[in-house]
Amino acid sequence: MAFGAKTAAMPDTSTPSYDAHLNMPGHLLRRCHQIGVAIFMRECQAYDLTPLQFVVLSTLADRGSMDHATLAGAAALDRTTVAVVVKNLAERGLLLSQRSENDRRAKIVSITQEGRALFDASLPAVHSAQEKILEPLSQEDQRKFLDFLSVLAVENNLLSRAPQATPSKR
Repeated sequence: MAFGAKTAAMPDTSTPSYDAHLNMPGHLLRRCHQIGVAIFMRECQAYDLTPLQFVVLSTLADRGSMDHATLAGAAALDRTTVAVVVKNLAERGLLLSQRSENDRRAKIVSITQEGRALFDASLPAVHSAQEKILEPLSQEDQRKFLDFLSVLAVENNLLSRAPQATPSKR
């Protein structure tokens, strides 16, 4: 069935059915995430980057240095995940994490020249992965799908364990 076509209502889950559960929005989103990660990993294999590592590099490349908590909010990741990703990228020399001069409890994270070079070099592969994820849809349906995903993400943001923070103006 085409994306733009009228779809059936939510499956009837009052009578347990394995197939009905496979068509629930949560399961389909999880499957699409699984597929998206697999495509990303295949396309970005040469750069040895995961999607989470890329989003951390991207956030720092776009917004500059920031503390872990701000990075977590900007990238919509929980603080524990940010700490692990930053540690792994710092071990590779792609990030620098230093104690804040203003708040000794906070660590300021910045992207290194090597990190910026890897980020820039990986962009074509990342864009290719995004195109491959959307490839089954027509151009019009791709725009609609992204619009729908954006609405779901924005409207349900506060329900997340790691809500995305509104960016502050620099």
